[in-house]
Amino acid sequence: MNTLQLILAGTIVMMSLGIFVVIMVVLQQKQVVQYKLILKDKDLQLQKERLVAVLQGQEIERKRIAEDLHDEVGAQLSVLKLSLNSLQQLAGNGEKERLKETKEFTDTIIQQLRFISQSLHPTTLENLGLSHALDSFASLMNKNRQIAIQFRTDGSLFPVDREKALNVYRVVQELMNNILKHAEAQQVLITYQSTPQTLTIRVEDDGNEQLIDNLAASRQKTGHLGLKNIESRLNIIGGNITFVKNSPKGTSAEIRVENYQPIA
Repeated sequence: MNTLQLILAGTIVMMSLGIFVVIMVVLQQKQVVQYKLILKDKDLQLQKERLVAVLQGQEIERKRIAEDLHDEVGAQLSVLKLSLNSLQQLAGNGEKERLKETKEFTDTIIQQLRFISQSLHPTTLENLGLSHALDSFASLMNKNRQIAIQFRTDGSLFPVDREKALNVYRVVQELMNNILKHAEAQQVLITYQSTPQTLTIRVEDDGNEQLIDNLAASRQKTGHLGLKNIESRLNIIGGNITFVKNSPKGTSAEIRVENYQPIA
């Protein structure tokens, strides 16, 4: 074998070794990337499980407080109202008027207590489903007379998974809280639509269009959940939300959840 052949053979061997080394490095980097992705997925899954546990704990506590308010405080206020009725029948004219005012004030407290209890733990959601629960929520809000809320439904009767229904209900509550605080709206329209594949709920107001900015700003503030709370709940159930400024004024928030029906 002459010198030229040796050089050529050596070159081929070195090139082969170089290609082998490059392939090994690429494969190793690919494995590292895959391992990092696996770790990231596990970390995201762990965070999701922690968030679900926290939210479940909150719901259990809300239910306990709601039941205590209804069973204990509500019952005591009902007894007080009966006592006032009895006293009103025995009282003189001047005292009757004062007792009447006290009874009306007691009625207001009872109504507020029912609203707080239902907000903490919406029994309608468990018994009748998401559509009826949102309708009931709108009715309760209207009784407070802070804002006029209209609820519309397409009449669809597709069942909604309980966990997904609860999280969507809480998102609508959060949106309404922010509308009351920031939007200066007079009217709100909640629209409920569902197909076998997709659940869509819109919350539209006629306010000052500051809802989007205030929700986004809350992301930067410690102690203000706002948009973080909304996004976290929707991420858990595979949903999303989009905001659009209406014309001539107001904001529209659209919640969409795919595969929302309970698994048989």
